[in-house]
Formats: sequence, structure tokens, C-alpha cells
Amino acid sequence: MKTLILMRHAKSAWDAGQISDHNRPLSDRGRETAPAMGQWLKAQKLKPDLILCSTATRVSETLALLRPSLPPDVPIKGLEGLYMALPREILTVLAKVKEKDKVDTLMVIGHNPGMGSLAHWLAGQGDKRALERMKENFPTGAIAVIDFDISTWRDLDGEQGSLRQFMTPRDLAKE
Repeated sequence: MKTLILMRHAKSAWDAGQISDHNRPLSDRGRETAPAMGQWLKAQKLKPDLILCSTATRVSETLALLRPSLPPDVPIKGLEGLYMALPREILTVLAKVKEKDKVDTLMVIGHNPGMGSLAHWLAGQGDKRALERMKENFPTGAIAVIDFDISTWRDLDGEQGSLRQFMTPRDLAKE
């Protein structure tokens, strides 16, 4: 059994001046919602064994705000290849996670359209309402938790996962 936690970075600032997209920081709203999403992860008892993340500034800032809610010793790997990656590119990265590292719960923090498309493609089962909501929109700060009956990460394939949970900052604000 494997659990994949896919998260899109928190809301970024579009008025950050003449900086590259890769270096765009979080907005005030993003800095507010990221810690709340971290608290939600903690409340759900979701403890990643490994975190893979894009090297973009907005992802690094999102991760820094999540850190207080994550296990203190969780390994983190920033990967340039996750910046604006398409679903197949993300799958290639996931397939390289070694079994010797004993990673049963893997968290990936990245960007759309890759994160939302991958979550939708992988989750063939689960809560129908959550699946529909996720299909409609995978907004900034969203988290999809997908369970798989597989033994290695390279066995991931389309529609074989079961969507356990889908949470967005807006949903969390309603709770």
C-alpha cells in the first residue's frame, strides 16, 4: 500500500515586478493559507516519508510554511525537473523513488497543470463528489491524498488510485 500526497503550491504574487516566473514569491494570501494546509495535514495524521518539490520560489516558501506541521526528520528533495512538469514527467520522477528508502507515503509539491492533471489521471476511485471537485479545479494550495494498492512507485498507473481526500484552502476556511 502506498499513499501519494499531491499539493499545488500556495497562491503566488503576480505583482512581484520584473522577476522570472521561477522566482515568483507567495502572495499574502498564500502565506496565510499554507500553514493552515499544513495543520490540516497534521490533523489527518499524514506523515510523508519523503517530500519531492519543485525548486521554484513559491514552492520553497510553501514548504517552509508547512514544515512546522511535518515530521522534523522527513527528507526533502528539490528537483528542477518538477518545475512546470507534465504528468508523465512527474510519474518518471516518482518511479525513481527507491524501495530501499522505505517510502510508503510520498508528498509532491509542484505546479499546475501537472499536479491537477496527474491527480485526476491517477484517482480512478474514491469519493465521487471529491473526484468531481478535483476534476473541475485544482486551485493553489490544494491537496489530493490518493491511496494505491501497489508495492513500488514505478507501478503507478492511471486510474488505479483511490482518492481518500481532496482539500483546498477555501474548503478549510469553511470548516
